[in-house]
Amino acid sequence: MMIFAHRGASDARLENTLPAFLHALERGADGVELDVQLSRDGEVIVFHDADLLRLAGRHERVEHLTWEELSAVTLLRGGKIPRLRDLLGVWPTDRWLNVELKAGGAQIGREAVRVLSGRPRVLLSSFDPRMLLAARGAGSAYEHALLLAAESPPFLHVNGAQAFGCASVHLDHRLCTAATVRRYHGQGLQVGVWTVNSPLRKREVEGWGVERIMTDSP
Repeated sequence: MMIFAHRGASDARLENTLPAFLHALERGADGVELDVQLSRDGEVIVFHDADLLRLAGRHERVEHLTWEELSAVTLLRGGKIPRLRDLLGVWPTDRWLNVELKAGGAQIGREAVRVLSGRPRVLLSSFDPRMLLAARGAGSAYEHALLLAAESPPFLHVNGAQAFGCASVHLDHRLCTAATVRRYHGQGLQVGVWTVNSPLRKREVEGWGVERIMTDSP
């Protein structure tokens, strides 16, 4: 079973920042999960929220700011927003990147593939399978994972992964049961779960045979 640090080691460092990702390495994570979206001028940045309110106390939407403007933003704990290319510059090629296409429509799929070109050990994931289709159309040969939550359309839970060419599903752990894992394995899919922080729950889902766990505490 592989352990992915959710937005980096976000229990100890500010999420989706280079210190959080590098601290995950220090703690032995197999890889990190991160969120990407586009700045106004098309840079692929690593950030989860649609706006800066939660992490910077500012109301601007990320998509309305250029990379130059975003790079000047100071987040909580003095954190800074990185670009995907900044992470690639310090990330070892023997560790995994689970890159969630968060926002930006088809363009984020295309641009993420362009930035990641030639990079080994990459998974692309999204709640929106159209972003994954755009990435595939841009030449992605990576494994694609469909993200599933309780509010995801019901048909995606049934056969969405196969319909959109995904090799795996990554589930909200609250949806994960032994029967769920068996059903997806029976469809030839790998299964990941997020966000699992309890050691007891980690052992439980591991016993059911899930291949990947996303956790704030790697």
